[in-house]
Amino acid sequence: MPNLNRHGVLKLAGTALTAISCIPMLATLPGGIVTILALIGITATSPPIVALAAPLAPVAQQFLLVSIVILIAGHLRCGWSPVLLAATGGLLVYLAMYVFVIPAPAIDHTAMETMSGMPSTTTTADPGDGIAGMTDAAPSVKPMEQTPRMSGLTNGLLFYMGLASLLSSFGLGWWRQRRNACQPLHPLRALRTTLGRRA
Repeated sequence: MPNLNRHGVLKLAGTALTAISCIPMLATLPGGIVTILALIGITATSPPIVALAAPLAPVAQQFLLVSIVILIAGHLRCGWSPVLLAATGGLLVYLAMYVFVIPAPAIDHTAMETMSGMPSTTTTADPGDGIAGMTDAAPSVKPMEQTPRMSGLTNGLLFYMGLASLLSSFGLGWWRQRRNACQPLHPLRALRTTLGRRA
């Protein structure tokens, strides 16, 4: 029972850390995930998400890597199959979010008009033209700085494959526990045994 509790805590911690690592990337996740989260009130513009996104952004990638390792450790109790599923799923999610991202095109003027219904050229008055309303001359205008290029979007195919693999690792582990078919893995012990045989 203590062994089961320890591995259960590891899986819970790994899951929580994975969710935390996704907070700064919420706006870039696949549309299906964003829609599901929005249905329960979690959006990239939610006050708690906005407050957490900025401080978590610099360490989100590291958090995801650590969470994958913790999830793998949590699945060691039930054999190689759940471990491999967890490792594969974690790797695919990481690749989807940080390696094989889909470049988001810069928002052009036509897209801005479509989204906002406003003219594409946004201008500001030149301070040297005097106070507005005090002169009959039309103030000269200066174009505002263009919108910076959007960040890459998460690769949806890889993300869903990784998510399915991670969920399968939990399902397989639960099924094996119910059937008392778990065979705990001891990687260090196996490595020492293998090295001893070769020597």
